[in-house]
Amino acid sequence: MTAERSSLPAWKYAWPGRPDHTADAAAWNSWYTETDYGWAPASTSVRTELNGIAPGRALDLGAGDGRHAVWPASRGWHVQAMDFSTEALAIGRERAYAEGVKNLITWSVADVIAHTPDPASLDLVLAAFLHLPRTDLERTTARTARALVPGGLFLYIGHAPADKRESAGRPRTEAVLHDSAEAASWLRQSGLHVESAESRSRPVPGARRPALDCVVLGRAGPVPGPRRLTAAPARSCPPPRPQPGSQPWNDT
Repeated sequence: MTAERSSLPAWKYAWPGRPDHTADAAAWNSWYTETDYGWAPASTSVRTELNGIAPGRALDLGAGDGRHAVWPASRGWHVQAMDFSTEALAIGRERAYAEGVKNLITWSVADVIAHTPDPASLDLVLAAFLHLPRTDLERTTARTARALVPGGLFLYIGHAPADKRESAGRPRTEAVLHDSAEAASWLRQSGLHVESAESRSRPVPGARRPALDCVVLGRAGPVPGPRRLTAAPARSCPPPRPQPGSQPWNDT
């Protein structure tokens, strides 16, 4: 990271050195090794959709640095965090240890497009900002959806194609951006009931325009739905690792 960029965590930037979402594991490992990435918080949509859901067994596809594995674990979920970047998962392990949830997360080095979980082994599949080409994402959705127990949830969150912001989070490759109707169709084809499918705006601190995300929630039948809690069983976790400067987090 250059000196002029050191005042903010690296994930806030869209510069040529950051791999695109079509890059391989080696490129991402190099980037995570050479960059002071920082600890981003879990997405607002992840927190909103899962808040109050009784914890169970979850699979986080393309877990990266573990931000979307640590947050459910802090609510009592047992999470398998899967990514092909060993360096990203190393950051995730550090974060899980710091936030007191290391025993609730299993870190798996694997390519999500080649992974087939056991049938009826999961209560939640989370694909948060997992940007893959259409065919790969469609097949990954189908394989992992079959692993849900009745009433289990599949939560897809991605940058919307209509979001034209230039940010570190938004892929530069348009072919890996999919709208909510596309994602909903894949869930239905996988035998899931689509509970909701929408484009959702999200304020971004310091940005002139809000971000636009696709948020799709599917449920495996035939039971009515997941058991909700009257209050989510949250652990006492410290806030994300502080970064130099006083800029607010950019929630991507």
